[in-house]
Amino acid sequence: MRALQVTFLLILGCLFSTQAIRHVHVYTIGFEESIVDPAAAFYEVTEQVRMEESTEELLAEYESTSEQIEELRKSGAAEDQFSLRQGNMELFARHDALASELRQRENVTREIRDLWIFSIAGLFLIGIGSILYTRELEWTGMSLIVPGFLELSWWSAPSFTLGGAVREYDVLLMNKIVLTIVAFVLLYSLWFFAQRRRRKAQARSS
Repeated sequence: MRALQVTFLLILGCLFSTQAIRHVHVYTIGFEESIVDPAAAFYEVTEQVRMEESTEELLAEYESTSEQIEELRKSGAAEDQFSLRQGNMELFARHDALASELRQRENVTREIRDLWIFSIAGLFLIGIGSILYTRELEWTGMSLIVPGFLELSWWSAPSFTLGGAVREYDVLLMNKIVLTIVAFVLLYSLWFFAQRRRRKAQARSS
C-alpha cells in the first residue's frame, strides 16, 4: 500500500505542479500571435468581434445580420450563393465572424460549467474514499481516492480551447489554476495525514 501511495503522490505531484506553472504562464502572457500575418485584412473583422465584451450585443448583432442576409436571399432569388457573397462580402464576413465567436464563447462557458461539475464529483469520491481509508478499509478507500484525483487532474489539465472568446478563456484559465492548487494542497494534505496515521499505528504496536 505504501509503495502505491508514494507512486501516486509523485506522479500527481509532478502533474499538478507543472500544470499550475503552465496555466499561470498562459494567463500572464496570453496568446502570442505573430506580427507578420499575410491574411491580416481577412482577420480584421474577426479581431474586432473578438474584442467585444458583451456577448448579448454580439448575439443581437448576429440576429440582425442574419435577418439582412435572409432579406437579400429573398430579394435576389436568381443569384447563387457565391454571387450573393461576392456582392455583400462585408456583411457575410461580419456574420461569419459573429457566428464563430459566439460558438467559441458558448464552448468555453460549457467547459467552465463541466469543469466544476466533474471536479465536485471527484472531490466527493476523494471525501468518501478518505472516510473509508480512516476506518481501516484502506484498499477500498484508495479505490475511490485514486479516480477522484484522476478526475481532478483531467479537468485541471491544459485546455484545447483556442482562438476567440478571449475573456471567457481567461476565466477558464483562472478556474483551472484554482482547481489545480486545490488538488495539489488536497493531495499533500492526505499524504501527511496518512503518514501521521501510520506513525501512530507503529507507536501503538511497539
